[in-house]
Amino acid sequence: MNNQKILVVDDDISIRRLIWKSLQSTGVLIYQSDSIEKTLDIMTRVTFDLFLLDISLEYENDGYHLAQLIRADYPLTPIIFISGKKSETDIINGLETGADYYITKPFSPNLLRAQILSTLQRMKTIQSQKTNPTSRVLKVGDFTFDKNLYQLQKRGQDIALSSKEIQLMLFFLENPNQVFSKEQIYANVWNDGEIDNNLIMVYISYLRNKIEDDSKKPRYLKTVWGIGYTFSPDGE
Repeated sequence: MNNQKILVVDDDISIRRLIWKSLQSTGVLIYQSDSIEKTLDIMTRVTFDLFLLDISLEYENDGYHLAQLIRADYPLTPIIFISGKKSETDIINGLETGADYYITKPFSPNLLRAQILSTLQRMKTIQSQKTNPTSRVLKVGDFTFDKNLYQLQKRGQDIALSSKEIQLMLFFLENPNQVFSKEQIYANVWNDGEIDNNLIMVYISYLRNKIEDDSKKPRYLKTVWGIGYTFSPDGE
């Protein structure tokens, strides 16, 4: 991981130092910023593999705006929010603005380190697969997924997905017409400890908004009441 770069954006220097200290032995290159303006300037010169953002910078919700700016140019680069905001609404807002994970303060440096390293390793694997010249196209019902380009199509139309949405969609594409509990989905897609039911419901909603003709009447990604979810690739 010696060539991988992350950008830590937090106006609290003690938090930036704590994150730097927890990662300094990993070989990951750590850049720091304390504002949107500085972050955008750094991004003109450096391409990052992961962003670590606080929500409250100069203004209370700067981090949300910054995540949207990052997502516009880097739709697949992982974003992790680290915030003192702990309400369910705050967490959902963070995920809806494009974050892949949301970690509340105070946090365990060791757990944060593990989350960062596992996310970087996953993205490194994705990048290596994208450069593999062997075509790997998965066709399931109305959907086509190119594993080299990590591009989803529905009836020939491109559908843009975030990195976590890609992982969730690929899980369903590889396991069509099966019923999975929330626990099973979390274990296969997140695989990082205690299940977060709200996180699963948020991302199911994201996928429905993108793949369904009418997200309020899902034909592909269906709820199986009392159990979990099933994916019907033909929309039947």
